Amino acid sequence: MNNQINSFNIRVYGLILESGSILLSKELIMGEEVFKFPGGGLEYGEGLIDGLNREFVEEMGQRIYNVKHYYTTDFFQRSSFKLTDQLLSIYYTGKLKHRVVNKINKPKKDQPVFIWEKLETLNEVKFKFPIDQLIIKKLKN
Repeated sequence: MNNQINSFNIRVYGLILESGSILLSKELIMGEEVFKFPGGGLEYGEGLIDGLNREFVEEMGQRIYNVKHYYTTDFFQRSSFKLTDQLLSIYYTGKLKHRVVNKINKPKKDQPVFIWEKLETLNEVKFKFPIDQLIIKKLKN
C-alpha cells in the first residue's frame, strides 16, 4: 500500500458553547462509536461556511449563526481512514437558534446523537481524533 500523501481532506466543525457546556456529536464511524464535534467534510465547490451550514442542516436540521473562526490545523495530520489524505480541519464557534433534539438514543450510520457536556469535566481522552483532542485542551485554557 502506498502511504504517500496525494490529497487533502478538508473538514469543518462547529463549536457550540452554551452555559458552560459544549455540544458533542456521538457518531458511528466504521462500526465504532466516536465522540467528535458537529460538522464534517467539505464538498467540491463549497465555501467553508457553506459546508459548515450544510453539515449542520444535515445533522441537526438547522444552520449555525454568529460564526467566528476559532482554529485551523497548523500541523501535519494524516487521515485515520485514508492514509493517502492529509487532514486540514477548521473549527468555528457559533450559536444555534433551537435546542438540539435527538430522534434516536444510539447513533446509526449518518444519524449522530448530540450530547451537551460541561466543559469543565470534559476530557480529551474521550475523543478519538488528535485534532479534536487539541481543541479540548485549547477550550479549557
